[in-house]
Amino acid sequence: MKIAFIGFGEAAQAFTRGWREAGLARPLAVAAYDILFDAGADAAANKRAVREACDALEVRAAADACDAVAGAELVFSAVTAEQQLAAARSALDGLGAGQRYCDINSVAPFRKVEAAALIAQRGAQYVDMAVMDPVLPKLHRTPLLLSGVNVAQAVPQLEALGLQFEIVSERVGDASTLKMIRSVAIKGFESVTMECVAAAVKLGIDARVLPSVGRTLFRHADIDNLANHVSERVAVHGRRRAAEMREVAATLEHIGLPPFMAQATAAHQQWVTDLGVRNAFSGEVPKDARAIARALLACLDEKQEK
Repeated sequence: MKIAFIGFGEAAQAFTRGWREAGLARPLAVAAYDILFDAGADAAANKRAVREACDALEVRAAADACDAVAGAELVFSAVTAEQQLAAARSALDGLGAGQRYCDINSVAPFRKVEAAALIAQRGAQYVDMAVMDPVLPKLHRTPLLLSGVNVAQAVPQLEALGLQFEIVSERVGDASTLKMIRSVAIKGFESVTMECVAAAVKLGIDARVLPSVGRTLFRHADIDNLANHVSERVAVHGRRRAAEMREVAATLEHIGLPPFMAQATAAHQQWVTDLGVRNAFSGEVPKDARAIARALLACLDEKQEK
């Protein structure tokens, strides 16, 4: 089977690594194109990292999107939200009948509909694919939702890759709708938790506040571990999550609802990113909500002093 990725970031690398570890990678011919391949000196480190990932996972680094998708049976689009339609357009000349274009990007359902129309012009089948959990540590076995015209025809190929999925409907956008609306709560909880922890740490009352939250909202669940997890995810992936939440806001507006929480969550996660919290750690960001809160407060103090 020939596989192609447009975008070779965390999700694409996780899927490929999962296939390799499951013994599927070597029978697969995997190609990828990422815009970082063409990045300038200002992104040299990121460019080097993505090319090294290709080498480590035995993935052919393609010259462009058309080169990557040419002849591929399955194409996975895994780019940032704002690049979703541009990625589809960039691949059109390399697509044809018999190919399947799996759009795993976290965007509003009406954008999936627009991309599907583009892909249909080339005779390829479009699959609206929503990734419903972080790709680490489950890799290619991360739960997926699928929708799209005749999506059941893709089942044998997807099962052969060991993907874990549920078909929602044969209407493009339905899978993404479920993810977008769910994210109001999931991503919103991340931001609410980080804001709570940061304030509690600043005032020195975190030892009282967090257990109280756990007792009240989660019936004695391990709130510390939960806070550690969501804080690390925002610190590392806040930019991507903010972009997703802007798509959630667009989804809500599209159905006639004011996106109060979605917009606030997008603003918060973008703020964490712009503040440079991730850069405060010389190495890997720890799964430690209090340490991340202290870094956030230090970044904020530094910014206010300037």
